[in-house]
Amino acid sequence: MRPFLRPLGDDGRNLAGPGVGLETSMPAPRKKTWDATLRELIRTQHGFGWSIRGHRGKVQITRRYEDGTRASVSLDLPWDAYCQTETLTLLDEIRQRMEGQGLGLAEAYGLIRNAPKAESGRLDWAVVVEEFMASREGRRTTTLRDLRTRMDRCLQTLQAKPSPKDGRALMRAYAAQHFQDCPVGGVGRKRQLLDVAALLRFAVTRNGAADRWMPPPAEVLEDLIGHADRHHEDSTPIKSEQLAALLDALHEAGKDELHLAASLVGLFGLRPAELGVLRVKEGRLYVGSVKRNARTLKVAKPDRPVLPLDLPGREGEGKRALALFDSGLVKLPAAIRSQIEARSHKGVGDAFRQLLDRFPFWQSLVAATPGLTPYSLRHGYAWRGHKAYSYSIPVRDLACMMGHNPATHHRHYGKWTDEAGLEEAVARAMGQAVVLQ
Repeated sequence: MRPFLRPLGDDGRNLAGPGVGLETSMPAPRKKTWDATLRELIRTQHGFGWSIRGHRGKVQITRRYEDGTRASVSLDLPWDAYCQTETLTLLDEIRQRMEGQGLGLAEAYGLIRNAPKAESGRLDWAVVVEEFMASREGRRTTTLRDLRTRMDRCLQTLQAKPSPKDGRALMRAYAAQHFQDCPVGGVGRKRQLLDVAALLRFAVTRNGAADRWMPPPAEVLEDLIGHADRHHEDSTPIKSEQLAALLDALHEAGKDELHLAASLVGLFGLRPAELGVLRVKEGRLYVGSVKRNARTLKVAKPDRPVLPLDLPGREGEGKRALALFDSGLVKLPAAIRSQIEARSHKGVGDAFRQLLDRFPFWQSLVAATPGLTPYSLRHGYAWRGHKAYSYSIPVRDLACMMGHNPATHHRHYGKWTDEAGLEEAVARAMGQAVVLQ
């Protein structure tokens, strides 16, 4: 429609009379509807691949992909003018999960919709913890007990003021609150942080927590774990003469049951916890598995055969200990048997350690040999296999009998030595006589 202009005279004056200005008859602009405004905001923030519409009274989001295919999902929001802010917020969260976790549109929205919410509307971490614990069913009782303790600590940290707002902040706050008595660089710190990280990952991928709750990178965890100021030698072996003296002292003290347990651990190279999974078949000793996790717990694992490495000059002692164990004439200590009945592998190892730690002669050995622990009886088996005989047992064979792979064997036993061991190795290489210990 052409505008109507009022006439002007030759001198430019308005012929319609003074006080009457130039006017047009253009129509007033139409006011945008609320849904048009919302669509414009979505295009601005997310591009042209996203759109909305009303569908059966609900807000429906559609995602158009590069290949022309589409996916749609209806939200639990009414299609009216009051849904704009909630729609924009929800679309941000949906897109974040789709891109961060590689989810489809419906799956991303399902995570958000089904997330456990507290009365405040925020994620209910107490419910998340219970679902996380339920996902760990089937693990050992002691493992679940330790995990429960760490989850309770995690909830305490989440409820502290100021409360953490993301995964990185939670990990730092947890370390600050609960690591006072946990040695720097120790396995205790590592295990706790790995469990907290597993909870956070579960919360994001299974409970709809925002991606900001994902655990931080590995280097952040390393900083929180820290590094010990001194090297911790965890594989100090008991020497042959020390083990012989210990067994003699146990026999003289009338500790026949503990003598049997120490003989089996030391002469067969057992983990102390493996005292609870021993089998004797046709005169040979077999060991069941105690190192099980969620991945291998349901997989049958064959027993491994073990052979004794006798102390030089005391040949046949391992065979006699096996025969005594098989006969039942002497049993393992009652404290160990009770843990076997309770099916607690860790309890078996703890009971062996406690019994040995209370024995005075063992206490004197520990005082004289820094780093000596009940586990040193197993390490002494590796020591003898490599250094006590005229022929060194190959790493692969020794590792097989000890129940680990060659890489693990090298990591634990490829680093320790002493002056006597060095002299012995050089003497053997030069063909000189070696005095066996």
